Amino acid sequence: MEILIPSNPNFNYAECKKLFYDNQKLLEDFNHFDDVIKQTFFYSFFVNGVHIGCIYYYELDSKLYVNAVAYRKTHLINMECFKKSLTWWNCDIYARTHHKTAIYTILKCGFKKVGENLYIYRK
Repeated sequence: MEILIPSNPNFNYAECKKLFYDNQKLLEDFNHFDDVIKQTFFYSFFVNGVHIGCIYYYELDSKLYVNAVAYRKTHLINMECFKKSLTWWNCDIYARTHHKTAIYTILKCGFKKVGENLYIYRK
């Protein structure tokens, strides 16, 4: 597994940008991609040299939130990447989504539902 961040000279900006905009409605994040990578902790994941998706963390109302976008048919490996990224933080992590695949993923990774379309991963 290889993880790139925007400050890495090999960061795959165009690929991440396209994936973000192709899925922006499902992400429910209507910010510009350039703002997202500048204002969040943004990670691009590769497995065996193949880009499989992006995960980003951001603070909102003094809480840490996570959002992610991935290619179709990469669900299992993306779940492993997501689980790995959860270990980088020592606080509760929130996720907001109504997308069924995302809900399935976060529940399998240990999140619990705490409100309408709101989930938490407790440390």
